[in-house]
Amino acid sequence: MNEIKNFLNNAYKENIFPGCCCSIIDHQNIERYCVGYKSQIISPKENDLDTLYDLASLTKVVATTPMILKLIQEKYISYDTPIQYILPDFKNNNITVFHLLTHTSGLPADFDWSMNEDKRKIVQRICQYSHQVIPGKEVIYSDLGYIILGEIIEIITQQSLQEVLDKEIFKPLEMTHTCFCPSDIEKCAPTEYSLYAHRMLRGEVHDHKAWMMGGIAGHAGLFSHIQDLEHYAQMILNNGKYKNQTFLNKRHIDNMFTNFSPENQIPRGIGFLTYTTHSLFSSLNSKKTIAHTGFTGTSLLIDLENQIAIILLSNRVHPTRENKKILDWRKEFHEFVIKYLTQKKKIINE
Repeated sequence: MNEIKNFLNNAYKENIFPGCCCSIIDHQNIERYCVGYKSQIISPKENDLDTLYDLASLTKVVATTPMILKLIQEKYISYDTPIQYILPDFKNNNITVFHLLTHTSGLPADFDWSMNEDKRKIVQRICQYSHQVIPGKEVIYSDLGYIILGEIIEIITQQSLQEVLDKEIFKPLEMTHTCFCPSDIEKCAPTEYSLYAHRMLRGEVHDHKAWMMGGIAGHAGLFSHIQDLEHYAQMILNNGKYKNQTFLNKRHIDNMFTNFSPENQIPRGIGFLTYTTHSLFSSLNSKKTIAHTGFTGTSLLIDLENQIAIILLSNRVHPTRENKKILDWRKEFHEFVIKYLTQKKKIINE
């Protein structure tokens, strides 16, 4: 059995997750793996490549970030456009699109929410609070900023987030199974028993803010499977091109890999975390490597210089978010994969 499959099977046995799907892109070669079960609680069924996972915060970089970049590319907005210019209710005229994309707006990570909020109230509260913060001073990873970016997309395009993402992101990248609020519940890996929905969530978004927003938001809510995400990763590895068509200009891809953070802050590019030795990256990754994770147990790592992408989809929060073993395991996994690929090339070259 393949060494990577063994590594993933051991993780399953150690209860890192109930199951996972993984894709490793090494130049043009793709290896895919599935282990474990969608669930061993709800009608146990083995995992497969068609399993749809709740991407959680991967929504930020797989959907919202590229859509904002497309709007910049088409000159509807720029990185320096003040949010208040698009959303007049936003009370801070110093916060720009760039600040939200790089998590340097000063907005907090989240608020405490009652369960009677809706999309209008959530956006309104963020807008009202914005006057209390000063942008550009520190990195605070914020769901709130990406909720506002989702709102901006809808205002500019005059379309729903689902409609515009389908047309501008998912269709061009042939991400045919990527969507909000999936209809085929049986294909979905369940997440957690919800205290607000009073049921085990399956095919419904895990994030409570996105749930209150009807399952569609700029920060969370997308469901997808492993092969769709390969297309997105391949576009980035190919400097913005997908099947010889320019999806994003190279400069926008370069900006994903550029650390824009203030000094001594967590390094962040446009959308993504950029390379650092103190995170989930392998020590063997090049400095031109970016990554992002999702709370439910998803992650995406892209090493541009070495032409490697590692995509992992799991439901580690099933049946409970108290299972946090994946947090340390991710770095071990990335280290193992890069060593495996390095050794494999060495054997081929000999």
